[in-house]
Formats: sequence, structure tokens, C-alpha cells
Amino acid sequence: MVEQTLNPPVTSRQGFTLVELVVALVILAVGILGLAGTTTYVVRQVAVAGMQTDRTAALQAAVERLRAMSYDSVTGSDTDTVGDYTVDWRVSATATYSKTVRILTTGPGYLTTGDGTPVLSSAAQDTFDYVLLKP
Repeated sequence: MVEQTLNPPVTSRQGFTLVELVVALVILAVGILGLAGTTTYVVRQVAVAGMQTDRTAALQAAVERLRAMSYDSVTGSDTDTVGDYTVDWRVSATATYSKTVRILTTGPGYLTTGDGTPVLSSAAQDTFDYVLLKP
């Protein structure tokens, strides 16, 4: 008669050792911390992009207003408010067949400090020169 055993003999160990498990957890933790740091950067960049989009929309509104005016009526300066931004424009140079209009937008944005660090400000300014040509 042949004897049968209920539990086969263990010839090799299967599974992970405790050291392998700890190494895997450390690698996973470093990856998750890296993602957390990247998330902060991405959120900040999305906020900056939103402010730049709003500033560009304010600038575009000023340019469209200037283009709608006749060439001869674009003189002096004017101020307008678009959303959170104040848009000032003034004619800065006049030639025979062109006028240069300097447009200044003031509103939320980043300023760079003396050491190069960007700081959020409610009164950041940006300048744009627009050239009108005489028809």
C-alpha cells in the first residue's frame, strides 16, 4: 500500500521576503511624493495661465476698440476696465502714415523680485505697443 501525504513537502519558498516588500514600499512612496510635488507646480501653472488669458482678453478688447476707431480720432489717451484689469492706452509716437499706441494692462499677475523670485501681485503691469497704419 502507498502512503499519501496531505501536505506536499516544501522544496522552494514562494512569495516575497520582508526586505523585498520594504524596498517596494519605499520606491512607491518616493513616486507618490514626486507626484504630489508636481501637482503643486501644475496647479500654480494653471492659475498663471488663467491670469494670462484674462489679461490677453483685456488687451484684445482694447486693440479691437482702437481698430474700430477712425485713424484720425485715435489721439491722446484713454482708460477702460475689462474684468479685473485696467487698460490704459496712449499714443506714444506719430509718423506720417502710422501711430504707435502703447497699451498698459494693470491687474492680477506675477512680478519678479530682485532675486528673481516670482510673487503674486494684484497690480502687475504689462505693456504692449500697437502700430496703427493710416489707410
